[in-house]
Amino acid sequence: MNHHFENGTLTFYPTGDISSSNAAQIEAEVFQVFSSASPTKVVLDFSGVHYVSSAGLRVVLKLLQRCKDTSVINASPDVYEVFEMTGFTRMMTVEKRLVEIDVSGAVLIGQGYFSEVYRIDKDTIIKVFRQRTTIEDVRRELNLAKQAFVLGIPTAISFDVVTVGNRFGVRFEMLDCASLRDIFRDEPDRYDEMINKYATLLRTINTTTPSDSTLPSTKAEWLRKVDGIKEFLSEEKFAKLRRLIESIEDRNTFVHGDCHFKNIMVQNDDLLLIDMDTLSYGHPIFELAAIYAPYVAFEEDDPGNSERFLGLPASFVQPMFRKLLDVYLGGLNEQTFQKIALVSYAHMLWWSKVNDPENKARHEGNLGRLNHLLDIIDDLDIGL
Repeated sequence: MNHHFENGTLTFYPTGDISSSNAAQIEAEVFQVFSSASPTKVVLDFSGVHYVSSAGLRVVLKLLQRCKDTSVINASPDVYEVFEMTGFTRMMTVEKRLVEIDVSGAVLIGQGYFSEVYRIDKDTIIKVFRQRTTIEDVRRELNLAKQAFVLGIPTAISFDVVTVGNRFGVRFEMLDCASLRDIFRDEPDRYDEMINKYATLLRTINTTTPSDSTLPSTKAEWLRKVDGIKEFLSEEKFAKLRRLIESIEDRNTFVHGDCHFKNIMVQNDDLLLIDMDTLSYGHPIFELAAIYAPYVAFEEDDPGNSERFLGLPASFVQPMFRKLLDVYLGGLNEQTFQKIALVSYAHMLWWSKVNDPENKARHEGNLGRLNHLLDIIDDLDIGL
């Protein structure tokens, strides 16, 4: 049986069936290697195992007794069911083999900076993450989506992590539907209806308390971004910006963090979220500042960005955003809009530094607008 030992982790790669006919031999091989390696962690890669009997389970149990950090990965559905029925999944980590999905003939229905969304068939969509996204990151988003669903936030029903070539994805059940962007584009008579539903969705998110204590703080993340742009601001402006962000009231409610209309699907007149990887907790101003970026800020130094990224021109997107804010806030004035913009430009200046450092026009534009707003804004109270 093949094995690999690195950095204290011993991985075994058994193949075929593990039954009473070969369990004793497998046990002898495993513990001979185990004794010589003295690992701190053992992984049993069951990608080549078709069947495991009670005799095989006892080998796994003996390994678990010798090394508490023993896990099984890539178990087929049938093999996983054996571990589950016998209680092993309550004693140790047992992971199913990921389903492989081919999207070569699928319809691309959404695309963002971190992922693409494909429709596989009438009932299924796949969100495929960029190549450097880890399996842990994908599983975290899947867990967040399920948590949000249980708490009543309207999300697509998420099923499992899959592989798409050398990338990971999440499979969602989604009956035949369109994105909110598509509704705005193709059914203009539903504009007011969709704005009201969009605002209701945001309010639902921003008034729901998460049960996951591991969610990041939105304010802490923004303060980290502010510290990251200190070099571009005068000492006085930096101190004021940090003081303004720190003064934002702490809230233990969800912030989606990327709730633009391409991340929202319309199914039977209901709005459903399909992107949860930016979920955090904090004050709603961070939610509004986050969507200010794709709706307003990116277009300012890159004319045509709205059309290319969002699929609708700025002449539609920016008035739509103001209307959304007006409904969400119960009234919008220019000073409130400027406060949201100030928080967003702090993010945009950081984003440009990290992701587009050669774009001098974007850097100077965001810096100039942030400095201007710091001159005229003295608090970030938006009445929520």
